[in-house]
Amino acid sequence: MATTPMDIRRRPFSVEPFTKLMLPDGIFDTAIFKQYITCYYTNTSAQPLKSVNLYLESVGDAGIVPVPRTFHFDLIPPGASVRVYWLADFRNATPGKKLVSFKAQAEGTDSTRQYQKIFVSRTTYDENSKTYTCEVEEGSMRVLSMEMIGPKADWRTCKGKLPRWVGRTGPWIPAHMKMAVTPNPPYPGLHGDLPFSDPWWKVVAWIVAGVAALVALVAAAKSDDTAYFGFKGEFDEVTGDIQCCEPDFKSIDVEVDWETVAGVASAIATTAAAVGMSDAEDPWWRGQTATLPADGELTVQEVVDAKFSYPEGPPNAGEPFKVDISWGYERVTTGNNYTHNVSETQTNIHVSKGMEIHAPATHNVYSGPLTFGVKFLNANGDSFVGEQLYAIAALRSPQGRFFVIGLQDDGIQPDEKPNDGIYTGSLDLMMAYKMSKMADFKVEGDWRIYVFAQDINNATPDMLPEVAAQHIGGFMVASSLKLTFDPSLPCPLKSQATVAVTS
Repeated sequence: MATTPMDIRRRPFSVEPFTKLMLPDGIFDTAIFKQYITCYYTNTSAQPLKSVNLYLESVGDAGIVPVPRTFHFDLIPPGASVRVYWLADFRNATPGKKLVSFKAQAEGTDSTRQYQKIFVSRTTYDENSKTYTCEVEEGSMRVLSMEMIGPKADWRTCKGKLPRWVGRTGPWIPAHMKMAVTPNPPYPGLHGDLPFSDPWWKVVAWIVAGVAALVALVAAAKSDDTAYFGFKGEFDEVTGDIQCCEPDFKSIDVEVDWETVAGVASAIATTAAAVGMSDAEDPWWRGQTATLPADGELTVQEVVDAKFSYPEGPPNAGEPFKVDISWGYERVTTGNNYTHNVSETQTNIHVSKGMEIHAPATHNVYSGPLTFGVKFLNANGDSFVGEQLYAIAALRSPQGRFFVIGLQDDGIQPDEKPNDGIYTGSLDLMMAYKMSKMADFKVEGDWRIYVFAQDINNATPDMLPEVAAQHIGGFMVASSLKLTFDPSLPCPLKSQATVAVTS
């Protein structure tokens, strides 16, 4: 009997369950205890598959504990990619590449097992030295200094006795990062190993910035981040005239679900660090190229000191924003020190030409779920399709409660056709009514739809490390939220559609 023709063609990625957002490049970090192991499973045959069961069988690290779950699909169309996910506890995981075993079985076929690699880093914070350290198998990165452009000082007051900065949600835009990489082991010659033999070291720096911002967000929302994270940290705010806007939540009670939109603000902001350090070759690789050590010397440390500025305004999702960056690289060997300095302007290449939303103007609550579709356009104006994006939408009720749902282009109802570029979402409003804990919650009224999307790492296993490193995922390519450097105004939060719900 033939085996089930289901394949995971892109590396599984981390989704943080509090904000529902993908972490930088989809990498899992042990500082965040609970994460979703998320992937796209594709029907690679020319025929529809019936009665398909998909499940995560095991993880090659006893410190990663997934919650068992089986996804059942009555039918998966040919070529369709379905998004599935498993909640897992990463607090005791060890850094490195981990194999995850997945199994799929469809009616009339034998089950098929597939092994996929996930990447795990471990970020910790030293209270005494006020520094972050992010560990991977190939070495560790110690962030000696991290300065951020934050929101205005009177935004969302701190709760309890947490550090000053964690009382606010951000966004936190990088202004200065000094980072020291210690390779494991020290290496001879020009180039050392890349983290996971895949991304640049700049992605590790992005992880630290992203995790730090996420800690701030969770602490602001929950008063205490210990249930979600393994540490509390802090970073310096840049003093001066530049401040960022705040997400527009003043009209919403603090207890309702604003976390995804606030998380988007930080995801957009911290992306600037990755953009500034370039997708083509990052400062560590370029610094290595420019500083050939003498024969017999071993490189024991590499320091990058980077300063960022934004000549055309703040970074925003899907836009070709510019980052002015000045960075200095220092290679420390067993025999000498070598330096290289660069000042340049980098441009965000993770861009889109916007989105098109197809939603009804009115909807009767008794006519079924509220369903809508979104088309995301890439830099060429063509549609993103299927497994190329991780897309979600936040639906805001008339009372200000957010409901976050996934958007799928898989040809499974309510989506009409796989890979046609229309990512479909649906919300059962009566179920939303039952889920709400707001005493005055009513379904009737204007519902606003806010759409967000992140790109997926499309590196393949056959790529050389320095080629795979140029394929990075997790960038916000579409967002309903924009950042500004005018703290007197809120960050504009613009819905893509408004639906008048009646009964």
